Amino acid sequence: MSLQQSIDAPACAATAAQAASLQALLNTYLREMAPGSAVLADDRSTVEIPLSHIPARLRVRITYFSATGPHRFGPAQILFDGSSTWHSAPPVQVLTLIAQECFTRLNSRDAGQLPEFLRGLFNSNAGIEQNLIRHAGTPEPDGFLAAEQALTFGHWLHPTPKSRDGLTTWQQAAYAPEYAGEFRLTFFAADQSLVTLGSAHQAPADMLRQIPGLDGAFRLRPDEVMIPAHPLQAQMLRLDPQVQALLATGRLRDLGEAGCAFNATSSLRTLYAPGCRWMLKFSVPVRLTNSLRVTKHNELETGVLMARLLKHLDADGPRFRILNDPAYLTLTLPGRSESGFEVIFRENPFAGTDGTGIYNLAALTADPLPGRTALLTRLIQQLAADHGETPADTARLWFEAYLTCMLDPVLDLYDRHGIALEAHQQNSLLDLSTGLPSRGYYRDNQGYFIAQDALPRLNALEPSLTQQPALVYPRAHINERMAYYLVVNQIFAVIRRLGCDGLAPEPDLLLQLRRRLTTAASRLSGAGADFARYLLTAPALSAKANLLTRARNVDELETEAQEGLFLQMPNPIAAAQPQPVQERTDVLT
Repeated sequence: MSLQQSIDAPACAATAAQAASLQALLNTYLREMAPGSAVLADDRSTVEIPLSHIPARLRVRITYFSATGPHRFGPAQILFDGSSTWHSAPPVQVLTLIAQECFTRLNSRDAGQLPEFLRGLFNSNAGIEQNLIRHAGTPEPDGFLAAEQALTFGHWLHPTPKSRDGLTTWQQAAYAPEYAGEFRLTFFAADQSLVTLGSAHQAPADMLRQIPGLDGAFRLRPDEVMIPAHPLQAQMLRLDPQVQALLATGRLRDLGEAGCAFNATSSLRTLYAPGCRWMLKFSVPVRLTNSLRVTKHNELETGVLMARLLKHLDADGPRFRILNDPAYLTLTLPGRSESGFEVIFRENPFAGTDGTGIYNLAALTADPLPGRTALLTRLIQQLAADHGETPADTARLWFEAYLTCMLDPVLDLYDRHGIALEAHQQNSLLDLSTGLPSRGYYRDNQGYFIAQDALPRLNALEPSLTQQPALVYPRAHINERMAYYLVVNQIFAVIRRLGCDGLAPEPDLLLQLRRRLTTAASRLSGAGADFARYLLTAPALSAKANLLTRARNVDELETEAQEGLFLQMPNPIAAAQPQPVQERTDVLT
């Protein structure tokens, strides 16, 4: 690398990070706060945003307009009242003005949150900039772990997609997925009277022994249970007065590090090792986007009971698999519902492989690094070249195969059993090892809904469902939430990516989706058919209000339903209609 390149690379990363931060904030602002005030040009080439906190208006160029996902923006300008001249507005100025405008439009009780919001905004921007520098020379993702570590820009519709509270610079470099660090787990030995555990099938102690390099590493007393911890979790626990008291009495022992090296996945607190049968999900003292990433006790129990229930139902198929969370370990401390020791065991179907061809949807659909091609687009272009087809034809085939793996099985599960999934981008994986999507995967024990009318039948199979009433909802509520997670967040991300990169127009893909939903509505007969009809006819769909959630400094895990705030957006599926065939007027008679 030349000196000039080494000087220019950080400057390029700073510019790209500011553009990405602005795109994230503007898209959430236009969706959540400005539907009635922002003025879109007839040709959708610009949007004008009136400002109420200063006498001015912003005009931002739109380089790609999306009916399903985030728009892409170009340069911005500002016009002050009384002037006829538009002046160039740099991204940092626009970011600050939009942030201030958000809080002008919010209730006065929220106005004091502006400094906190700005801190999160620029914390996220700094994280994106560091990720861009880190990934500048890295190869394209080629499988599971590389895709997990490739989410440079974070959530596609969040104002602070890479904000992380609670991580120092050195901790981020060591433990954040984008830095591809490897580290070993910390282990504690606890008096078994302190330990709470649950399992659907296999004892957690036996599962721990399956961690490579751990068996025989420590000598436990007969009355002790070993508990693993994420290094961040361990650092926090050692400072906890109740934990320190247990350590002083010997009822808890700090054993230190052992076992094989693990890597952070896209969730940071869920760890993966290629040779380990289990991924491990921990509580960590870090706030990511909207929430402090602590594991609630009901989440521990939900994973176990859903693993048992899904085994009864034989829910997996050749095109789709749910990665269960069948066991947990934690300590019980007086006066606390969670101790901080919580760890969940998650199935790792990729153990013993290199994960080639397995990608999460968030990585596939993310905007590319500067000068590169989006991952999904690159894979489709390569697939087209390999088969001598056009990228457009291959994109349509890819989309059909994708819906077979990710839409149909989720609809079938809901239709047959009344179980719905929060199958958003980050929780959904695709197997592309043979080119076209061949299998979908879902992961997240926080992400289940049980339809009220299905509860009696499911409860007969798994009586512990009665202990988790927070899972049970009316179909109408489930339809709204599943429409967001499966469709607005996941399927629309694919449509937007293919449209943005010129592989297939969004209206054509929406019609493709509409045809699949129409078929599902006639093929199915229960909750899945009801959901398909809802998607086809509802004038509006629910969408996560991430800007409002963050601006009001709401931890969504602390809300009643642990899901944050939602709003309504126009339903582009209902609006998508086949174009009538034009009658030919040039036929000779």
